[in-house]
Parts: sequence; structure tokens; C-alpha cells
Amino acid sequence: MRGRLLLGERLAKYTSWRVGGPAQRLYLPHDKADLIDFVKNLPADEPVFWLGLGSNLLVRDGGIRGTVINTKNRLKALSLAADGTVYVEAGVPCALVARFCGEHGLLGAEFLAGIPGTMGGALKMNAGAFGGETWGIVQQVETLDKTGAVNRRVPDNYDISYRSVKGHEGEGFLSATLRLEQGDSSASQQKIKELLDKRARTQPTHQPSGGSVFKNPPGDFAARLIEQTGLKGLLMGGAQVSEKHANFIVNTGQATAQDIEQLIYFVQRQVKEKQGVDLQTEVCTVGETGSVIQVTDPEQFGRVAVMMGGTAAEREVSLKSGAAVYQALKNQGVDVQAVDVTGSPIEALQGLAVDRVFNIIHGRGGEDGVLQALLQVMGIPYTGSGVLASALAMDKLRTKLCWQGYGLNTPKWRVLNSTADLDACIDALGFPVIVKPAEEGSSLGMSKAGNREELVAALALALQFNCAVYAEQWVAGQEYTVGILDGQALPVIRLETPNAFYDYQAKYLANTTRYHCPCGLSETEEKNLQAVSLQAGQVIGIKGWARVDVFIDAAGHYQLIEINTVPGMTDHSLVPMAARQAGIGFAHLVWRILATSLA
Repeated sequence: MRGRLLLGERLAKYTSWRVGGPAQRLYLPHDKADLIDFVKNLPADEPVFWLGLGSNLLVRDGGIRGTVINTKNRLKALSLAADGTVYVEAGVPCALVARFCGEHGLLGAEFLAGIPGTMGGALKMNAGAFGGETWGIVQQVETLDKTGAVNRRVPDNYDISYRSVKGHEGEGFLSATLRLEQGDSSASQQKIKELLDKRARTQPTHQPSGGSVFKNPPGDFAARLIEQTGLKGLLMGGAQVSEKHANFIVNTGQATAQDIEQLIYFVQRQVKEKQGVDLQTEVCTVGETGSVIQVTDPEQFGRVAVMMGGTAAEREVSLKSGAAVYQALKNQGVDVQAVDVTGSPIEALQGLAVDRVFNIIHGRGGEDGVLQALLQVMGIPYTGSGVLASALAMDKLRTKLCWQGYGLNTPKWRVLNSTADLDACIDALGFPVIVKPAEEGSSLGMSKAGNREELVAALALALQFNCAVYAEQWVAGQEYTVGILDGQALPVIRLETPNAFYDYQAKYLANTTRYHCPCGLSETEEKNLQAVSLQAGQVIGIKGWARVDVFIDAAGHYQLIEINTVPGMTDHSLVPMAARQAGIGFAHLVWRILATSLA
């Protein structure tokens, strides 16, 4: 190799948004010939991603697995051929191509001055600006496939449309030959100057952005729709809808890729609800939401304590989950110890020399931030979410308030302190309702009420669990659950039970409960449900793994119910079931959950 191979290099400095996690491997080729040699010697199954100037690209915070090839200023040849065509390699910035063509009196490439990317990126997405499109001036391209073979292709070899180029997947662009018209050099350069002045006036060029985020719908403009929806200037974390141009999302200085992705999704949903238009992204989103860390040696974990049991009402379920987790880790050669917590977790850990904890204690004392705070103070890494996210998720009322504040749908509710609150509850919610203790899991203390008498009994039952109680409007529709593993959604499961609802018996004891996975939704519907569930978890700040319960009501709206940060791992549990559908066996699932404690 004559280029540079970097391991674990963060990609934020290679993208125009200035966000992005690490690349497992980043190759900076010396030139085109070096790049061809490098690709020829890659393993056949190695994932490869081509990166230019990093505009119109969102790299998630977990980074990119495999090899990233950066062509910016490395594939940099730019020349005028004798026949008047222009040869340009993939790493040349589009603005430089526009100036070169203008200086040589070639007309038609002026629009490239408004594209903040390289020629390779422009070819990949048929980039355009000010009415011009890349492939409108392309005569021929050179591509490199994964075997290292160089191919020459013409526009007819591709399906080219607005911001889309399809065909010959897995090939990266090496160069393009541009066919332009001969004209007046001064006129071309004047047009470029006017386009750049317009770009500076109308776009937030002084802030990191990814360019235009959304495609313009037919006959309309994405920026107009976003502004009319009242989203201009909206801030989420460090990401903001630009106050200068509503189709740009800018990094105000401390944005993460997650901030930007959440804001993109929020804008799409708001425009759909208020304007009836589905905005399609122009931005390419790649990479992992979770960590790219891969663990292959059990010794990397050190000594692991599987903490189970606890003193909450879900103790028996936790012991079953813990036994299964312990055996799976032991079978894979992990140095593991089972720890049954029967009182204080401080006493349970006393005298134990462990490197990390697999927390499988369900309910209060294990899932509510208490154990997490203890482990954090002791400096012991652990699986699952941190202190704040665990505490929020355990308190269903606070979770609902967070979702509601973020604009996510959750059924209406009323807090019930005593029977004096029942009349106001009935007036607000009607019947039926479901009454819940706010800080219990496994459906403990929950019951459905269809009249006042049943509501009184439901309240009395829930109050026995010594925490806040609330009544929630009953949702008529299909019930789903979405497992989350290291920032990625697992296949959706649809739940079906003959019981009044998915209660403790239906979860752990009954053989009449039906679990549908595949869930029966279309591919698009399932992806949307997964996206909503991921966002629900991101709002709370979950890490590692979790499970989100959600209904799709009769009107087709998502209604978020609750989130579990230490889901069950028994033979009836849902996360292992969803993982199997994704090709992840129980032992591998346990291994991957434990690996998140290394992040």
C-alpha cells in the first residue's frame, strides 16, 4: 500500500455535518492505481463504503463497520481532452470542476459550483443545484467493483432520476468524462459568480450542514412545507432547522448524529400530519447507531457477575431470566458468577471482585436507576441504560410526559390518588380504561375497567403496589412490541391473547398467547414502527438494549405504552423471540448484550 490505513478513525472530521462515529478501517489512497491495488486485496466479504467530501451524508454515532475509502483530494486528476471533453476523477470537489470548465469556456457545468461535494458523490446521487443535474453532462464513467476490476459505463447503463442513481450496486465511481458546450468563458464565470452569491444569500454556508435534507415534492418545495408547518429554527439537542433555509439542518456546535436523525424524522412526521406530504430524504444515512466494538474473546469481558432476583414483585421472573443468561455465558467460556440479590445490592457485591455486571434484575431496585447508580459509583461497567434513563423508563408517568413533550403519541391518562379522583377520570377518559401502578413491570397490578365499580376495584389493586397509580385510555387496536439491541430495532412482534389484555398470566403462564413474527405489517409499516420505537427510546436516553410496547389504534396511529430497560430473558420472553427472527440465537444475544457494557 502506498496510501494510509487508519483504524478506528472518527469520521466527524470527514463529513460536512461534522458528526459521525469511527470507521473500523479508513483507507486514504495515494492515487487511483493504489486504490485499485488496495481493493483487489480486500477479502471478498469485506463491506466497503466510498466517502468523498462527506456532504449529503449522515454517519451515525456508532460509526461504520468494514472499510471506508476516502477519495477527497486523492483521486484528483482534472484535465481537458483533445475532443473537448473533461476528465475528472471522483475526489475532485464539484466547485473546482465548475471553475475549471468556466475557465476553458465550457458551458453547462456552472451548477456544480453550488454542490458542496466531490464528483464521486455527485455521480452517486445525481446531485443537482439551481436547475442542473450531474448526469445531464456525463458522457461516460469509470467504476471499480469489489474484485478490483475497472469498468467503463454510460448513462444508459443506469436508472437515473431526481437525486437517484440505480444499477451496478457495489461499484464505486473512479472518474467521469463530461460532455459540455463550447461558449463564452467570461459568461460562464459570471454565471458561476451569480450562483455562488445566491447560495451565500439563501443557504447557511457559515454553519456545518449536510446540504439540502429533503427532496422537493413534485410541484412544491420542501423548505416551504417545513416553514409553513412552523418548524423553521426548531432545535433538538445540537441540531437545528436552519433559520436561513428550512430545508437545511445545521450543527450548532455540539450536535450528534442522533440529534440530526431525530430532527429529520420529527420534521417528516410533522409535515405529514399537518401538510399531508411525505417528505423523502435527499441525505444518505449510514452506519451503526450502537457501538462498532466487536468482542471475539471471552477474556475481554473479565469476570462477570450476573445479578438477578432482587426484592421486587418480579423476583421469580428475574431468577428465571438470570439462570438462562448465566448458563449461556458459561457455555461460551465467560468467567461468570451468579449473584442472587436478596436484600441490599451493596451487600450482594461485597467481597466480589468483578470486572462488569450483567444486570437482569427486573422492577424496582434493579431497573429503576438504583443499582445503576451504585455500580457507577463503584466504577463497575454494566449492561443496559444509565441512571437517568432507567429511572425515567421505570416511571411510566414520567415516560409518557417525556414522549408527550417530544410530540410522540401516547394514550391519554389521569392520575388516581384515591376514589375522589374517579369522577374526573371518567369524565376525561370514559370507559373502558386500564389502571396501572406507575412503577411496576410484567403487568403486575394492572386491570381493565369497563364501569365505575370495576374502576374502584382496579384502583384498590393498583394502590397495593405502593407507587403512583394512573388510569389510561383503552386503545382499541393491534398490540406490538419492538426489541432494541445496541441501537438497532429487532423484528416487530404482534401479540394476541384471549385475555382482557397482555397481563402477567398471558406473558409467563398461558399457552394461549400468540406471538406473530413476522408481525403481518408491510415492510414500510414495520420500518416506520421500528423508527418510532427507536425514537421513543432515544427520547428517554436508553442504552444497550430495551423493549418498547406500542399499539396501532383503529385510526392507524402509533400509541406508545411503555418501555422496558431490562426485558425478560425467559422461554416466554419477547426480545429473544425477536432476535431469533433476525438470526440471532439466545447465546449470541446474551453475548451481544454483554458486549454493550464495553462501549
